[in-house]
Amino acid sequence: MMEEWAWIDERDLVPFRGARVCMTCQHFSWGVDAHCHTLLGCTLRRGLLQHGEHLTRQCEHWASVTEVDMGGTVAA
Repeated sequence: MMEEWAWIDERDLVPFRGARVCMTCQHFSWGVDAHCHTLLGCTLRRGLLQHGEHLTRQCEHWASVTEVDMGGTVAA
């Protein structure tokens, strides 16, 4: 399913240093394609992330996995 997603435009993600990277977002997802390559993506945008972006980038829709799991709210 993720194989069919388009790539997220780099203008939608901003560089970030800290814990608020794509990998810590509730919308972050991963899968494997037919050739056993890991695919990283955003379930909210239904788009793929370039290799390494999940560690250094975030977008305006970033939401903490921890806060969501605990039933908290995320400040806009």
